[in-house]
Amino acid sequence: MNNDSKDISRAAREAGVVGAGGAGFPTHVKLQARADTVIANGAECEPLLANDQAVMVSRTGELVEGLELAARAVGANRRVIAIKAKRGAVISHLQSRAGTQAAEIFKLADYYPAGDEQEMVREVTGRRVPEAGIPPEVGVVIQNVETLVNLARAMQSIPVTRRVLTVVGEVGKAQVVEAPLGMMASDIIRACGGLTCESPVLYIGGPMMGEVKESLDTPVTKTTSGLFVLPADNFLLQKRSIPMRHILRQAQSACTNCMQCTEACPRYLLGHRLRPHKIMNAVTLGLSYQSDVVMESFLCMFCGMCEYACPLWLSPRRIYFEIRAGLMKNGIRYPRVEKEYEDHPMRKYRRTQGERIVRRYELAAYAGKTELKIIPLETSRVRLPTRQGTGSPAIPLVKEGDRVTLGQVIGEIPEGHLGARLHASITGKVTYCGPDAVEIQG
Repeated sequence: MNNDSKDISRAAREAGVVGAGGAGFPTHVKLQARADTVIANGAECEPLLANDQAVMVSRTGELVEGLELAARAVGANRRVIAIKAKRGAVISHLQSRAGTQAAEIFKLADYYPAGDEQEMVREVTGRRVPEAGIPPEVGVVIQNVETLVNLARAMQSIPVTRRVLTVVGEVGKAQVVEAPLGMMASDIIRACGGLTCESPVLYIGGPMMGEVKESLDTPVTKTTSGLFVLPADNFLLQKRSIPMRHILRQAQSACTNCMQCTEACPRYLLGHRLRPHKIMNAVTLGLSYQSDVVMESFLCMFCGMCEYACPLWLSPRRIYFEIRAGLMKNGIRYPRVEKEYEDHPMRKYRRTQGERIVRRYELAAYAGKTELKIIPLETSRVRLPTRQGTGSPAIPLVKEGDRVTLGQVIGEIPEGHLGARLHASITGKVTYCGPDAVEIQG
């Protein structure tokens, strides 16, 4: 790395920048790679989310600046903003504000999961990321659009203390908001007009890869892209709330090995050896006799297409998740094998549009109601989890009773570990400090 690259990576580290797309991988580590192409990921393929679109419209200048910084850091000469072709108004805005010299606009087809890194590499560059591999292995670095905005601000010594997210569902008004990190979902919902249903349930993230939360008092983190408030009887919630023991019984008694889950799997269609129907069969026959199939769990990105495609609503994804967690806990990793990859001949014909997902999961009533305008919110109380993304939790640098100011470093990356710094998102007094979180009262 040259000095310029080190300065950019160092600024990202000091500002606590992580991937805002959902995984939360520390950006300062990602910028230490070498690549010829940097892609700003503006696909936003999860249905009903609009925060990335709002960022591209409202913060175009910082987005382009962050893209240029990322390109300089990794030595790339190609800069691309990838966005779905159907976002015509956003594309026109980018073209008028960013210009073709600042970045190339690549128009993606309308399908889920177009925002997946391996899908994006294949579409934009024609290259193939190997099984269990990452884009830098083929000369590509991908950053979410909000991550790039945060990178531009990091060079101005502005740390990550806020998050842009979509609030949708059973709320007074669906909005894109910018909230201080650690702000409670319940406070954000009140700011959006309050609840409009009885027995509300909070769902964090997008419909396909999100998760159900037990309480509305769940704090916003650096990776929170959406707050969905849904009635308890919503089909999506019922599907996501099925206990694992019941999922295993379903796999053993109901799966017919029809292969529809595998035929819809994006990684399988890219030529990877990932076969969701096989894991269902392995559950029935005994996992100990299916070691090759069990190891395929490392190739799953948990996009949820197997659940969507299954005519019986079974969940290979949940089984893969549990198996991989167990393997990793025991120190087992995927054995990389060099091989040639070929797209499945039906890959482009088995794509699923977001509108179909919305209808199937009974979310159509909430579609098309969110303006691409970012509404800033404030709060007097925050709970900041020490783990804000991939890696180890930050080590708190404060104690109960301390006074902190907005932007102050309150958590440091453990020595020799992967992680991200944590900064105070409001000015106030520390009312709780533990290994799991820091609470501040304004």
